[in-house]
Amino acid sequence: MAKIRNRYNNQITPGSVAVAGVKGFFSLLWKTFSTAFMVLFISGLIVGSAVLLYLYGLACQPTGIDLASEKLQQTSFVYIYDDEGNPQEYARLHGTENRIWVGLDTIPEHMIQAQIAIEDKRFDEHKGVDWIRTGGAILNLSSDSSYGGSTITQQLIKNITGKNEVSLTRKLNEIFKALNLEKEYTKDEIMEAYLNIVNYGSSCQGVQAAAHLYFAKDINECSIAECAAIAGITQNPSALNPLVYPEANKERRETVLDQMYSQGRITREEYNQAMKESENMTFVGYENNEKEQEKEDKESALSDDYISNWYMEALIRDLQQELVEELGISEESATNKIYSGGLKVYSAMDLEFQEYCEEYIQNFYTPYDPNCEIAMVMTAMDGRVLATVGGRDKKEQMLVWDRANLASLQPGSAIKPLIVYPMAIENGEYHYSSMVKDQPIDQWEMTSDGYFRAGPNNVYGSYLGEITLPDAIERSSNATAAQTMDLVGAKNAYNQAINKMYFRHLSTEDANNLGALSLGGLNGGVTVREMATAYQFMGNGGLIYDSYTYYYVEDAEGNVIIDHREQIPTKAYSTQT
Repeated sequence: MAKIRNRYNNQITPGSVAVAGVKGFFSLLWKTFSTAFMVLFISGLIVGSAVLLYLYGLACQPTGIDLASEKLQQTSFVYIYDDEGNPQEYARLHGTENRIWVGLDTIPEHMIQAQIAIEDKRFDEHKGVDWIRTGGAILNLSSDSSYGGSTITQQLIKNITGKNEVSLTRKLNEIFKALNLEKEYTKDEIMEAYLNIVNYGSSCQGVQAAAHLYFAKDINECSIAECAAIAGITQNPSALNPLVYPEANKERRETVLDQMYSQGRITREEYNQAMKESENMTFVGYENNEKEQEKEDKESALSDDYISNWYMEALIRDLQQELVEELGISEESATNKIYSGGLKVYSAMDLEFQEYCEEYIQNFYTPYDPNCEIAMVMTAMDGRVLATVGGRDKKEQMLVWDRANLASLQPGSAIKPLIVYPMAIENGEYHYSSMVKDQPIDQWEMTSDGYFRAGPNNVYGSYLGEITLPDAIERSSNATAAQTMDLVGAKNAYNQAINKMYFRHLSTEDANNLGALSLGGLNGGVTVREMATAYQFMGNGGLIYDSYTYYYVEDAEGNVIIDHREQIPTKAYSTQT
């Protein structure tokens, strides 16, 4: 008891209060610091893990680059299937460009050395990325220096993919592609592709085309000075074009010669001779290429005789967009791949249906407006586009405006059975024999004088109070559709349309407007093809397949790069709905 009494009888002195206060302060400080540290540590782990996963994804991503097809400039083929299910050639796709591919063994060594000296002096040593130059480029980001870190491998990737925007994401992507490309190809293969693909001004792709234009000779006949003039153009093909800016090219080619000499790639004697030649260098230009130009014009005129049908143009647009998404390349590069990549495209077109639909549309009679435009898309239940027609007139030229696949318009009452009614059934709000409101919504729209007006109006000029659901659909009641939208929610309907029904042209305003997806008065709009796709659910037990114009695509080596044959549908609604 004495011990207990003594403990409770202890006096509290000012000193003990101060000590306790200091301890409490440091204890609070430590808790605050440790809590903040743990929050930052955990956040850092999450962010770091996300960054590592992102970088790992980039590292594992295929380059999507086929140097063999770039070299061959192969024609692509489109096939359609006959009645027995066998693919038959239907069309050939090919383009024209000022590129003449030459093997590395026919390119003079001083051309190779000139390009390495000015663009990537450690080309033979690095594995796709020059980390020294990359580090230097990062250090120079805050200065006015134009010092760049791209290697010849990275520049080749940039030229093939067409990706040239200034962004960290693009640079990281390019770095990993370069590392992977050097695992797939040898230095000689990369250098050969670079010297045949890179832009050398005046629409010249590659050194052979450049040698022909600027010097009227093959590249293997060019001197060291001439090779330096060509190599110098790559930094800025517009500003260093010798036909337009001869003085700028002179300054640049002499910089190339200085680098070649200082790096020991040419002797002193070769350097002096090249500098002397550079003083009075002349360029041939277009005069020597008149016959070649006449030949190209003739070939172009012949190719213009071919007019593709509506389906083929839709297929090419689809293919271009999917190549951009799948391979991570630009639209321009995707177009080049279509017309010169040796692709084999297995079209989903039913030629009999296509020809029938084109004739049907051309002869379709619209008595109230003979000039009324018409478009058509016919799809199968698996998303296959069987036929598509983009306008009522016979297609007599290329790249005509396609009202079936490109025109984003208001669908009107055709939208009613797609969104609001099946959503209400899906949510248990309606069933087949439900009585639904055929009544106006009080605050339907605001008038010019700031008052709300009730609506919407029905085409039959009245409101019936309550009607059965089948009757509402048959009558195309506007009021019932709007009431149902109010029931299911405009934002929910918007999410249904874009996430499960493949509508790709809606705007965010359509998510907040009761009349948008209920009456078809959209701000963004839909295409005929999107409507045909969405209507699949009625015959598919609630499933919708995204539409496609080709079954699959093979590259020049026979590898399948795009495949729609095993497409997985979205479940828009239940079978019961």
